[in-house]
Amino acid sequence: MPAVKPTHRWRLPAPPDSDVSALSRDLELPELAVDLLRRRGYSTADDIRAFLDPSPARLRKPDLLPNIARATERVIAAINRRERILVCGDYDVDGVTGTVLLVSTLGRLGADVLYYLPHRQAEGYGFSLSGLKFAQEQGAKLIVTNDCGSSDYDTLAAAANAGIDVIVTDHHELAKTGRSQKSEARMQNAELTEAGTELPPAYAVVNPKRADSAYPFRELAGVGVAFKLAWSVLSAMKRPREELIAMLDLVGLGTIADVVPLTDENRVLARIGLNAIRRSPRPGLQALLRVAGIADRPLSGYNIGFMLGPRINAAGRVGHAELAARLLLTQDSAEAATLAAELDGLNRSRQALEERILVQATGLVEAGRLADRRAIVVAAEGWHEGVIGIVAAKLVDRFSKPCVVIALKDDRGRGSGRSVSGFDLHAALQACSDHLLAFGGHKYAAGLSLARDRLPGFSSALSDYADGFPEEVFEPTLHIDAVAPIEQIDDAFVAALERFEPFGPDNAAPLFASLGVEVVGYPRKVGKNHLKFSVRSGEQTLEAIAWGRSAEIVDMGVLSQTLLDLCYTVARRTYAGRTSTQLTLRDFRTAEGTGEPA
Repeated sequence: MPAVKPTHRWRLPAPPDSDVSALSRDLELPELAVDLLRRRGYSTADDIRAFLDPSPARLRKPDLLPNIARATERVIAAINRRERILVCGDYDVDGVTGTVLLVSTLGRLGADVLYYLPHRQAEGYGFSLSGLKFAQEQGAKLIVTNDCGSSDYDTLAAAANAGIDVIVTDHHELAKTGRSQKSEARMQNAELTEAGTELPPAYAVVNPKRADSAYPFRELAGVGVAFKLAWSVLSAMKRPREELIAMLDLVGLGTIADVVPLTDENRVLARIGLNAIRRSPRPGLQALLRVAGIADRPLSGYNIGFMLGPRINAAGRVGHAELAARLLLTQDSAEAATLAAELDGLNRSRQALEERILVQATGLVEAGRLADRRAIVVAAEGWHEGVIGIVAAKLVDRFSKPCVVIALKDDRGRGSGRSVSGFDLHAALQACSDHLLAFGGHKYAAGLSLARDRLPGFSSALSDYADGFPEEVFEPTLHIDAVAPIEQIDDAFVAALERFEPFGPDNAAPLFASLGVEVVGYPRKVGKNHLKFSVRSGEQTLEAIAWGRSAEIVDMGVLSQTLLDLCYTVARRTYAGRTSTQLTLRDFRTAEGTGEPA
C-alpha cells in the first residue's frame, strides 16, 4: 500500500509547560488556547486578557509622535486662514484609507481640502513631482502626505522652493541620505525601509520610525499615523469624541490590509476596526461588502486581507486609486454600488492578468531550470508592474526560494521580489546593488529598477549571494504551533480561537498537527481542483479540505484503510446557511511519519 508523502518538512513544537492547566482554569479557557498564547509570549493571565479583549484604553495619545504638535498647529492655521490643503496618499489600501480619513476629517472641520493619488504606471510610488504640480495648479498652500514622503527628498525640496509647506505622515523607514538612489526609486510597491537618520526637507515629519522618535510603538500603518494626526487636531479643536470613533472603520481596514504586525496598538485598531467595518455608515464600505459576498457574514482578517483589500488595491494596480477613494468618500448609495461594481470588475481583470503572468513566469522557471538555483529571477517584456509582486509571492509559495519578477520596458526593468523566512531580501539587494539603479524594501518584500543589460549580472549575483545560506533555508517547512488530537478542536476551542482574530503578521492563524487520524468515507473532488474528505478521532468527526490537491485523489483511495497525520488551520465556515468547523489542510502524510521537534 503506497504511503501518502508530505510536501513539506514538519517542525513540531515542544510539549506545553506545566503552567497551562492552572492558567486555563483561572481564565476559563481551553488548555489548547492557553498553550498557544503562552507560546506567543502572553505569559500571564493579565497578558492573555489584554490580548483577547483589546481595549481602546490601550491606544496611546499622539503627543509622543515626532513633530505632531508642529503639524497640528499648521493644520489648524490652514483651516482658520482658509488655505487650500492637498492630501497626497499612496495607491494601496493603506494609502487610500489614510487619504480618505484625512480628507473626511478636515472636511468636517471646515477645511478647503482636496486629495491626490499617484498613478502607479505613470508615477510609481511616493510623493511625486506630478503631485506637487497638481498642488500648484490648485493653489494649495499646505500638503499633507500619507503613507509616503519619507524618502521623497527631491519633491519635498521642490515644494519648499515653491513656498508650499509639506507635512509628511508616513510609517516607512527614512533613507540614510537624502540624495540617495532611494530618492529616485518610485517603485510600484517598494517599502523604503533602510534605517535612516537624515530628515527629509519638510515642514514636519510625523513618522514613528524617525531615529529621534520617542513614540513607543514603531509599527503603525500609514493610516494609523494619519489617525494620530487627526486625533491631535480634533483634540486641539475640542471636537467631540464621536468624530474620532467615526474613523475606526478606515483605520481597521488599512491596518489589516497593509500587512503590518498585528501586535500592540495595531491589534487594538484592527480588532476594533473589524467591528467598525461591519457597522460602518459609509455606503462605499457596505457596497464593497455586498459585491464581495460577505455582507451577512462575521468579518475576519481573511475577509479584509483577501476579499475587501484586493478589490481596493485593484484600482491602484490596474486602474487608478482615485476610484477607490471615491468609493470610500461617497455618501450616495447608488454611486457606491456603481463604484463597488467597477472595483469588482477591476479585481477580476487583475486576477486574470496575474494568472497569465504567473503561467508565463512559471514556464520560464521550469524551462530554464531556475528552481535549481537558490534565488530565482524571471523577466519579460510586457508584464504589468501592478501585479508582479503578487506573482513573485506565488512563485515563492511554489518553489520555496526568494523570487524576483521583473517587467521589462525599453532599456529598463522594474522588479518586485518576495522572500522566504531566513533570507533577508533587502540585504541581498544591497549586496547586489552594483547591478541596480535603485532598490528599496524590507526582509520579505522589495522593489528594484535596473538597466536591461544588467539583468544577467544581477541574476547571477543574487544566486551567488543565496548560495552562502544553509540549504534548510530553502526547504519548504511548516512550523507547527501545537499538536492536538481532533477531539480538542471542539466548539469551545473554536470560539476561543476566534478571539485571536484578526490574524496577520506576528499573529498568524495557528497551525496545528493531529497525528494518527482516521479518514471517514471516500475523498472527493470539489471545485476546480480541491480535495475534501472527513476525518475522525474518538467521538469527533470534522471536514477537511486541501486546496489545489485533487490530483492526488486516485492515490487516496487507500485512505479509508489507513491513518493520517494532518497539518492544518481551523475556522468556522458558513455555506448554504449551515455553519461548521473545517480543517484547512496545509499538508498530510501517512501516520507512520514523524515531525522534527522545534
